[in-house]
Amino acid sequence: MATSFKMDKGWKKWEYAITPRVFAAKLNHNMRRATALNGKIAEATIRNTIKAGVDPANANLTIMIKSSSKPLVDKPGGLFQAVTSVVVDHTTVFAGVLSTDGDYDIAIALHEGATIAVTPRMRGMFFWLWHASEGRIQPVDLDGRAAELWERAPGGWVPLKESTTHIVIPSRPFIQKAFADKEMREKAKHNWQMALQVTMRELAKGRQ
Repeated sequence: MATSFKMDKGWKKWEYAITPRVFAAKLNHNMRRATALNGKIAEATIRNTIKAGVDPANANLTIMIKSSSKPLVDKPGGLFQAVTSVVVDHTTVFAGVLSTDGDYDIAIALHEGATIAVTPRMRGMFFWLWHASEGRIQPVDLDGRAAELWERAPGGWVPLKESTTHIVIPSRPFIQKAFADKEMREKAKHNWQMALQVTMRELAKGRQ
């Protein structure tokens, strides 16, 4: 005697769920959403790192130029607001700083450090700022970058020493420090795992 069984109920849903093309499309969609979310989490971690500060402390000249004693903090917004994220594909997101100042990438200089040669024009600018601080010239006679720096710090400027031939920006690897944050990495891992679980649940229900 032969016995046969036919599975009618639910088979179409299972057939749909295990179709590689459908599975890949649904997974990629959910993973891309998780990846975008992870980019925002990375942004927040980078900003918190900047806000907390990264050693070493600012030099006196840097404090005068920036009118701030906090490392990595410049004009309102500045580096903090330049942090962004861009989804590259469903499993990759760029998180960091895209903006530059012309040909000069400020973010890389701050992260990796840089050495800037003192030019005669730069030396002259600090010379005139010093003269304005001493009352030898009127601040209204300053222009360009000198006027901008005076507006930030109206007084207290001194000339560069003859021995100062370079200005050194020390390395402050704020991106590297942010991405070493264990909590951020765990959140990202969790979001990607949830994307896979959501995909499996949706496919099990036969959702398009």
